[in-house]
Amino acid sequence: MKRVSSGIKGLDALLKGGFPKGSTILVSGSPGSGKTILSMQFLVNGALKGENGFYLSLEEDVERMKNYLSSAFNWPIKELEKKKKLVMVKSDIYDFEKFKDLIETTVEKMKIERIVIDPITVLSLFFERPLEIRRSLLELDAMLKKLNCTSILTCEIPEGSSLISSFGIEEFTSDGIILLFYKIGQPRGIVVRKMRLTDHDKDVHPFEIKSGSGIVVYPSQRF
Repeated sequence: MKRVSSGIKGLDALLKGGFPKGSTILVSGSPGSGKTILSMQFLVNGALKGENGFYLSLEEDVERMKNYLSSAFNWPIKELEKKKKLVMVKSDIYDFEKFKDLIETTVEKMKIERIVIDPITVLSLFFERPLEIRRSLLELDAMLKKLNCTSILTCEIPEGSSLISSFGIEEFTSDGIILLFYKIGQPRGIVVRKMRLTDHDKDVHPFEIKSGSGIVVYPSQRF
């Protein structure tokens, strides 16, 4: 099996070598848990190794994010953009077919291998019924696989919730699930809840968000 490094120090050890290439990974967590940082670290480190990345924001202002992430973690985001190794776009499209067209066109034009959609929760605004949301997620997953991209979809869940996703269906349409735990005054935690096609660590491990580098996972430590 071909593997794709997560770009997160310590996380590949939990994944037995990295993400299965072409898989779709759901990264869920409460506000402030580190979802965007993890997903951007995945893209930046991939781009530095020659795997072009596409960050598609459905919520946050991209320019503000670039400035914050570049200064906080010393990531060469603007340089990677100039070299056409990284594309960051905020989508204001609320038509699902046009949304898919944007992804497909960008991937083919820029030879993208890694994609982040942050957060997938906003897709609910495209539809009125839960059945339509489920169908759209299945269509999106199929398209990402057809494009041969390794993808991260972020999902925000309420603090202290036992939920894995917003709609209760994302976990069934994703190949992998990574949960991030965060509560003020307590250590941050990460667990690989699911990963198709490969064995993986199933314990909760601590992680830190370090200035100058980003997320660091400690695979030898457990909660």
